[in-house]
Amino acid sequence: MPAPPLPPHPAWRPRHAFCAGLLAAGPWAAALAQSTEETEVERAAPRAWDAAIGFVVNHGPRYPGSAQRDTSLAPGLAVRWGRFSLASRSAFSVRGAEAAGGGGLRVELAQGERLRSSLGLRLDSGRRESESEELRGLGDVRRTLRLRLSVTYRLDDGWRLRSVTTTDALGRGGGTQGEFQLGRDLPLTPALAVNGTLSLGWADRRHLQSYFGITPEQAARSGYPVTPMSAGLRDLTLGAGWRYALAPRWALFGGASATRLIDEAASSPLVRERDGWNVNAGLVHRF
Repeated sequence: MPAPPLPPHPAWRPRHAFCAGLLAAGPWAAALAQSTEETEVERAAPRAWDAAIGFVVNHGPRYPGSAQRDTSLAPGLAVRWGRFSLASRSAFSVRGAEAAGGGGLRVELAQGERLRSSLGLRLDSGRRESESEELRGLGDVRRTLRLRLSVTYRLDDGWRLRSVTTTDALGRGGGTQGEFQLGRDLPLTPALAVNGTLSLGWADRRHLQSYFGITPEQAARSGYPVTPMSAGLRDLTLGAGWRYALAPRWALFGGASATRLIDEAASSPLVRERDGWNVNAGLVHRF
């Protein structure tokens, strides 16, 4: 069955709702390139609370496997009080909070020099059929709250291992997904730091069915063939990020990533391009 044609689409899609930039994130947020942690210039003595505000510009596929791309502008905000923090994404993490990506409301469970872990809750914006002509007839994947567990172990010379698992806390079809990550943080100067990451993503059957599978009802509406999914690997991502301190409280950041869909996800009829890439950049001010 031939795939539906692709219509022209706007290249710029601003995000005006501040609350959406604060907590909302798609289920693939962890796969996006993330900026490095704070530079030497930004470091300061720990205190009970911290806050940061800024913005980020992102350019990437409308959904994993899409042939259509969008550029978006979103605000960023982060606040921390003791072990509790609220952030739009890792680029806006504040001093003392684990910069593990994904954003949302989070509590630090372990804060050791080598072992750090956190438990969080964030809004998953799901997926709307109207986002792309490629999704016509599939219906929406509903918004939900995702429970997120992150564990990071720091090795020597800036290397780190990280495991991130998120699950649909409301049972709205989001399922469970996660990734295993090997990364390295490398300070080049007191003001400039870079990093690199290699991530392997996985997901359960429910998640992959919602985002890559086609039910008989969806097939009848969309013209896609019926495509059942089972649990397995999802993607492989190579990312790099940088952070440059303009002053102790101001910093520029950016990143890029290349993702290859693998296993059953790559064979979905929704996947027009198996290989995708994403770039972002932004500015953050810490109080």
